[in-house]
Amino acid sequence: MKLMTNALMVAGSAALLLSTAISAQAAFVENEYICEDIYMEKAYDCANNAIIVEKNRLNKIYNRAYRRLNKVERQQLDTEQLTWLKKRDDKCHFEHDGPMNNTIVYAQIGANVCTATETQKRSKTIAKRYNIQ
Repeated sequence: MKLMTNALMVAGSAALLLSTAISAQAAFVENEYICEDIYMEKAYDCANNAIIVEKNRLNKIYNRAYRRLNKVERQQLDTEQLTWLKKRDDKCHFEHDGPMNNTIVYAQIGANVCTATETQKRSKTIAKRYNIQ
């Protein structure tokens, strides 16, 4: 009976460790933003909200990582972040002067989705590098 109890405890501990490892890997939930396929006003809100969600997530992860670093590492992360921001903005940039039409609005929505998606990727990179859940 004692052997059976010990075996069950070992199996239970192994299952707990496995579930903890799986949940740690699944801690970063990726959002898929499909905003362009819905009615324009809702699509515009969807894309704007996506940016807010992802920028908030990045700020939280960045600040948690930042607190763990020494002065030199902080400077390196800041420099890396500025470089990343420029690349993201270059990739997702949208600017328009003139009359608006549906094509222009959907181009803006696409640019916003791009910004949110790239920001999410950056959050995942920092979270993984600094083991942030």
